[in-house]
Amino acid sequence: MKLIVFALFISILLESTLITLPLTFLIILFASVIIRKNEVFALAFFAGLFLDILTFKNIGGSCLFFITIVFIVFLYQKKFEIRTMHFVGIFSLLGSFGYLFLNGVNYLVLQTLVSALVVSASFFVFNKTNKKNLKYA
Repeated sequence: MKLIVFALFISILLESTLITLPLTFLIILFASVIIRKNEVFALAFFAGLFLDILTFKNIGGSCLFFITIVFIVFLYQKKFEIRTMHFVGIFSLLGSFGYLFLNGVNYLVLQTLVSALVVSASFFVFNKTNKKNLKYA
């Protein structure tokens, strides 16, 4: 959990200063798929709040989007196996598109594809390195 919080802190700093990829969204999605605990809602809320403050956006927009995405992931958790490459790839693709569309970013499709590739690659590496720690249904 400490690693996730540190990664969120770094992604908020990077997203508010250097890059426009939704790294914070991707880390929250990754955390909600891997951790599967209600603490992800608090992480999503505070990450969205700090991201909005540092990027001078309307406070609460990112919070609402992040919490909604975490809620939808937890809702799908009861019907589907969410720790698969297909779920993470499609959900990151759709979620990144929605987040970037709401923020009015240039090169929407390119950034969406890059975001989906980044989270899919990191999920693939995580699955290969932590095979014994994952509990599949």
